[in-house]
Amino acid sequence: MVRLSPAQHSGLIQAFSEIVDSLDVLVIDTATGIGEPVVSFIRAAHEVLVIVCDEPTSISGAYALIKVLNHEHGMKRFRVLASMESNPLEGQSLFAKLIKLTDHFLDVSLQYAGAIPYDEYVRNAAQTRRAVYERHPRCKCSKAFQEVALKADAWPLLGAPRGHVEFFVERLVSHSKR
Repeated sequence: MVRLSPAQHSGLIQAFSEIVDSLDVLVIDTATGIGEPVVSFIRAAHEVLVIVCDEPTSISGAYALIKVLNHEHGMKRFRVLASMESNPLEGQSLFAKLIKLTDHFLDVSLQYAGAIPYDEYVRNAAQTRRAVYERHPRCKCSKAFQEVALKADAWPLLGAPRGHVEFFVERLVSHSKR
């Protein structure tokens, strides 16, 4: 998808509006970075969940993404999910590091969405080309994904889109309310 032209990328986003009858929530896992395809998908979302692990490149990449979305696109609210943590306290500590950076340099609001632990079962599932939750539903990583999904299901819906390319999300929300 990184190689799509801007017109093809817009067409793909618009195509999402055609699948609103068959889903309640659409999750888009973008590539890492701040390229136009990534930013375009993020701008089309009602919720932005930034996934970060406690490594310098991950932290700086998450910060850079939040900064670009804030400064260039006026986005101010982000949820943060800590990944590959050995315990829940590490996830909260990582979130605190990111908060310290953003509070000092940006006008944004970060909300902690939880932590996904490091789990060897993820690697095993990837080797079999299956989702970890499907392959190992009782492992600690799958349980953490389930907790995050339950939290996300309770997030309040925004009243209206932010005015970006969110037309497909707006239609999805209005359709699911009917």
